[in-house]
Amino acid sequence: LTCVLAEELTRESIFKALKQRRCYGTTGPRILLDFKANGEPMGTEIRTDRPVELFAEVTGTGPLEALVLFNGHEIVKQIEPTAFQDVADSRRVRISWGGARIRGRARKARWDGRIRFEGCKIIDANIFAFDTPANGITGQSDSHIDFRSGTTGDVDGIDLIVDDSGSGRIYFDSPIGNCKINLADLSAKPAVYDFGGLKLQVAFRRYPETLQQRRLTLSHTVDPVSAGTEPYYIKVIQEDGHMAWASPVFITRAG
Repeated sequence: LTCVLAEELTRESIFKALKQRRCYGTTGPRILLDFKANGEPMGTEIRTDRPVELFAEVTGTGPLEALVLFNGHEIVKQIEPTAFQDVADSRRVRISWGGARIRGRARKARWDGRIRFEGCKIIDANIFAFDTPANGITGQSDSHIDFRSGTTGDVDGIDLIVDDSGSGRIYFDSPIGNCKINLADLSAKPAVYDFGGLKLQVAFRRYPETLQQRRLTLSHTVDPVSAGTEPYYIKVIQEDGHMAWASPVFITRAG
């Protein structure tokens, strides 16, 4: 879904805004996203030898997970709801996987597999970010989850509630790769396992049992580099796996 920041709802105004990069994209929901540099809207080109003030604000259609500022492919700053500050006793575990095999038509990675728990029991399980009803949970008990999943660069995942937040071990078994982790080692920071390809990865994370915050803001000051142009942009991640991306602002050092 594309949001166009046009001055009026006319064909001419909409195409003018698109050409000026006054637009952002989402994976479907109507997320509200504002991103400015020195008060100028996304898509702006700035040439200066002074610091630039970046500001972003997002209102989600559901609870938010993160608001992230990028410079190219590098994360500059990340804002998360306060619920992530203390998840030590949370019984909610988020397991996600994604990526692609190659660039091209045969890029799909088939993950069909099983998540197993030892030393604790599964109370509840729910999928997130799956993009087709053909995939999802195919079998479930208090010790394992069977699933069908295919990714082509996107991410699929399952949220689980366990009966004991501090003991037990998780096993992830799939044709792409196998990995395991102790439940006691989980934190709000994802533990990531890499299986090659184009970011074929599995991530384990302790997640807040309840997320409610739907609005986040981010402020950051950047100094122009001595040479070249740097693109800064914003990525939004919701609890349900939906995302949004702002058009970049381009900052070039004057002279």
